[in-house]
Amino acid sequence: MDKPSRSAQTWAATAGAAALAVGAWYLLPVEDWLRAFSDWANGLGPYGLLAFGVLFFLATLLVVPGTPLTIAGAVAFGWAVMPVVLFSATLGSWLAFVAARHLFRERVRGLIERRPALNATVEAVGDGGWRLMTLMRLSPFVPFNAQNYVFGVTDVRTSAYLVSTVIGMLPGTVVCVYLGVIGRHAGSDEPTHWITLGLGLGLLATVAAVELTRRRVRAKLEAGKLKLGKAGAR
Repeated sequence: MDKPSRSAQTWAATAGAAALAVGAWYLLPVEDWLRAFSDWANGLGPYGLLAFGVLFFLATLLVVPGTPLTIAGAVAFGWAVMPVVLFSATLGSWLAFVAARHLFRERVRGLIERRPALNATVEAVGDGGWRLMTLMRLSPFVPFNAQNYVFGVTDVRTSAYLVSTVIGMLPGTVVCVYLGVIGRHAGSDEPTHWITLGLGLGLLATVAAVELTRRRVRAKLEAGKLKLGKAGAR
């Protein structure tokens, strides 16, 4: 009874997030915002791409969602923005990871150590290697930039972290840039199709990541109880 209930909650939460994202796309003046950003960026001339790269780098460090920025950048610069996004995001993610591991480790740890289940989740992700991290990177409903700091306090290797970061952000970046490129040629309804497809893939990735993490968390908690039981027996 417990398992179906949790699965239903997971599906409901992710489906709700997808519905909100699609609704926002239709209800908010997104096109006007994108055009305004494009005019500003192109007004900087040859320094436009450089300014965008710095902005994206700072957004990564400040845990600002990168999806709207990527689409806006593609509206302004087309496919030329893709290597800028990948480089800036990778550099920012690595710096956040290093900062969490060496500068803010105790502060980040302090935010989770009071919650045993959350602490076990962090340990499970850290032990899961690049495969589990890549799944989490692929999910648009798990904040990408926030993960950079969380992964920094795990035992995951830097190489595995970087691999999962690059692989995980590549599909979403391609889709977002493609959306922006279509936006450069106004008058097409195709972006709706691609947004729906991206949300669907993200939903599947989210469910997979949640289930894998839950299993690892359960294993961690059971192992901890077993150790406590043995210690008490002594």
